[in-house]
Amino acid sequence: LFRGTIMENIRYARPDATNEEVVNAAKIASAHDFIIKYPDGYETMVGFGHKDLSGGERQRISIARAVLKDPSILILDEATAAMDTQTERQIQSALNRLTENRTTIIIAHRLSTLRDADRLIVIENGKMPEAGTAVELLEKKGVYYKLYKMQAEALKTIGIEE
Repeated sequence: LFRGTIMENIRYARPDATNEEVVNAAKIASAHDFIIKYPDGYETMVGFGHKDLSGGERQRISIARAVLKDPSILILDEATAAMDTQTERQIQSALNRLTENRTTIIIAHRLSTLRDADRLIVIENGKMPEAGTAVELLEKKGVYYKLYKMQAEALKTIGIEE
């Protein structure tokens, strides 16, 4: 995010967007509810020296910006990497709405981010050893399966079941 209001940060994607379009994008991104809790709502100043948003809040503002832009192709590079698992779960539905009916390339190490993808391509040491749906890759019991099991075990140790 850059220094300015929340409204300006979302509108950056499409400067000609109406306030209504910005608010609608924030609702789709599951950002509206936390934005309106601030005394200045969408006019809340963020960035250096202003309101400090959580990682999940910043991410939802970024998702709202992408919703407003409505690109035909979307690239998400480690979109949830900086979030804890619980925050990721809160915004997963927003990500699902954002990626619906569009070509989306998602780069992620956190496999839960990829669960609903139509096709996964596993890259290991610069090679593509596997490709398929999450179910197909789990059935192959290859690289993806091993990563999935490792992450599931790690989550289980902190009390989160996948």
